[in-house]
Amino acid sequence: MKTPAKSGRPPGRGARDGDASRLEIVFPREAREEDSADDTSVSPRRRATDPGPEANIILISHPRGSNLGNRYRFRPGTSVVLGRGEGADLLIPDATSLSRRHAALTYRKESVVLEDLGSTNGTFVNGVLIEEPTLLKSGDRFQVGSVHFKFLQERDVENAYHQAIYELMVRDGLTQISNKRKYEEEAVREVARARRYGRPLCLILFDVDGFKSVNDERGHLCGDFVLKEIVTVVSDFFRKEQTFARIGGDEFAVLTPEAKADGARILAERLRARVAGHDHSYGGSEFRVTCSFGVAEFDPGMKGPQELFEAADRALYKAKQAGRNAVEVFRAS
Repeated sequence: MKTPAKSGRPPGRGARDGDASRLEIVFPREAREEDSADDTSVSPRRRATDPGPEANIILISHPRGSNLGNRYRFRPGTSVVLGRGEGADLLIPDATSLSRRHAALTYRKESVVLEDLGSTNGTFVNGVLIEEPTLLKSGDRFQVGSVHFKFLQERDVENAYHQAIYELMVRDGLTQISNKRKYEEEAVREVARARRYGRPLCLILFDVDGFKSVNDERGHLCGDFVLKEIVTVVSDFFRKEQTFARIGGDEFAVLTPEAKADGARILAERLRARVAGHDHSYGGSEFRVTCSFGVAEFDPGMKGPQELFEAADRALYKAKQAGRNAVEVFRAS
C-alpha cells in the first residue's frame, strides 16, 4: 500500500510555508526486499492535460541522518531553491555546509536543470563539480554541501522510487557501497554457511588513522571526500562474493568467504598499501592518509557474527597500538 502524499510544511521537514504549489513531500514507507514490480507498478493518476514526466528528488545522505528517504516532488514551470536560509524553498537548516541559497532546480518543459547559486562549497552532479547550469538525467545523484539527493524523472516514478528507498536501506548514501545493515545481513548468512559446510570465512575491519584531525583541520566536506576516495581506490580489489561495507563514520568491513587468515591478511596488506600511497587533492592542497586493519578468521567455537566482529576489532585495536598504518591478525590465546 502506498504512503499518501502530504504537502505543506510538517515540523522539521524542510519545505517553506506556502510552497505547496511548488513542492510536495512524500514520506517513505519501509521498503521490503520481497517487494516486486507487481507491488509497485501502478501508475499515478494524472489529469487529462498531462504536464510531462514527474520530477522528484530523494534525500539519500545527510551528515546528521535527518529525513533520509524523503521525496520532494516539484511541478513543471517552477524553480526550487535549496539552502539553509529562509529564502530557500527546500530548507535544510541543520546542514551548515549549505549556503543560505545554495542551488536551484528549474523544471523547463520536460527537462530539469540544476544550477549552483554561488555557494561556498559548490554543487556536484555524480561527483563532478558543476560550474554552469546542468541538465539532470533520471537516476543522477547530486550533492549540495554535504547533503546528497537522487533525481528521478519518470512518467511512472513509483518503481524507481521504491527501488531507491530499498537501496537507501542497504547502501551507504555517501560512498554508495553496502551499509551496516547490509553487512549484518550478509554476516549472518556467511557465518551460517561457514558453520554448516565447514568453509573458511574471514572478516577484515579497517578505519582511517587520525580521521578526526582531517575533519577538524580540513573540514567535514574534506572528510567526506577522503572516505569516497578511499572507497574508489580500494574497490578494484574485491570479488563479487565479498561484501564491502561502511559500518560507521570512518569504519569499513570486508567479509571474505572462502578465505583463510593468511589470504585475508594479504588482501588487507594490499588495501593498506593502496590507501597509504594515494595522494588526495582537495582545496588546492595534496595530502595522504593511512588506514589500520584487523583480520579475524571464523572459528567453529564462535557463537556467531558478533564474536567474529569482536575478534577482528581486537586485531584492529592492536594495529593502532603498533603505530597505525598496519595489519594485525587475531590470534586466539
